[in-house]
Amino acid sequence: MIPAAPAHELQESHYRWRGALVACALNAIGMPLDIFVGRDVPGMPKWPSLMSAAAGLLLAVVLLVRRRHPTYRLCAAVFLLNNAVILVALWITSGVYAAAPGKWVPFQANKLGVLAVAVLSPGLVTGLVMIVGFAGMAVIRYVMLSAELQQRLPIGEPWVILIYSIFALAILGYRVHSVALSRRMFRLRTESIATQRLARTFLALRDFTNTPLQTIELAASVVRARCPQTSTLVDRIDRSLDRLHRLNQAFSAYESRIEWTQEDVSPDTGAVVDR
Repeated sequence: MIPAAPAHELQESHYRWRGALVACALNAIGMPLDIFVGRDVPGMPKWPSLMSAAAGLLLAVVLLVRRRHPTYRLCAAVFLLNNAVILVALWITSGVYAAAPGKWVPFQANKLGVLAVAVLSPGLVTGLVMIVGFAGMAVIRYVMLSAELQQRLPIGEPWVILIYSIFALAILGYRVHSVALSRRMFRLRTESIATQRLARTFLALRDFTNTPLQTIELAASVVRARCPQTSTLVDRIDRSLDRLHRLNQAFSAYESRIEWTQEDVSPDTGAVVDR
């Protein structure tokens, strides 16, 4: 039987899974909109956007099938493949946009892409790779344009994408740090709950043994008074009782550290010990 994964690992896996799924959904929904935007551009092919959307839909189906057992490798692979297909489509369509007559605001999809990657990436490495991918594609595409087409672009292009990339890297770093902090807090909270439970069990054992100890102590006193010849045996009992009392005092040190609730006002010590 395969042991169940810790709760915080399952939570983190589903967090990554949701990010990859949203990225695929944005691809499947957003890329067909590029066909509508470029409907008046001469020679604009539809197949790159349709191919990208179909890949996003297929990858989303893969994630939904594996939703109960999402692994980091699966989420990272799907995320990288989904964005790689988007980059291929953008590479093709951006060349057509640049050559088309009229004004073109370049690399808008790339700018949105770096921000989306920063928010949805399953991990730091995948985020860095895809931010560099979206920014690098825009710069390479610009360099490959003719001087005439470069002159038609707005001032600052394509270097504006680098500014977006810096912001995206900051967002990615902050999000990864926040996830790591949340994971640490979850682990500390889990350890605290386990410690509290153990301390309650110790105190329940102390309370559970108090009455028997008092009975033994009383019986030892009676035996000492009525049968002085057994004093050696009773002394052993007293020494054992003294050790148990010191153990009870050690347990009492944890009592002030427990966060008592309404249910603990009259605890059933027998039930706690049984658990």
